[in-house]
Amino acid sequence: MMITVNLEHLAGRRVLSQRGKNVGYIEEIRAERDGDDFVVTEFHVGVYAAFERLSASAIGVAVLDLFRLRRRDGLYRIPWDKLDISDPARPRLLCPMTELSGMKGEPDLQE
Repeated sequence: MMITVNLEHLAGRRVLSQRGKNVGYIEEIRAERDGDDFVVTEFHVGVYAAFERLSASAIGVAVLDLFRLRRRDGLYRIPWDKLDISDPARPRLLCPMTELSGMKGEPDLQE
């Protein structure tokens, strides 16, 4: 089933785990062109994602390193199919948090 959701309804929303705990906020939404449309591929959640979104990666990485936040849990890439956005006001994980890829290391600037 295809769901159409306006991105402005998702950006900045708090993501909840399957158990109702706060995972973080949607800071970036990645999409790829599919013909005339764009299809969401993943959601970036957490502090590091915010720096990546603001394109302040060099400065952002330095600040995160300064406060030792870059290796902290809570910085995630969530594949499109692991996030329930049927209620855009309350996005919720469809998988255990252990299945998520942590966003550790340098940002993906080549994508």
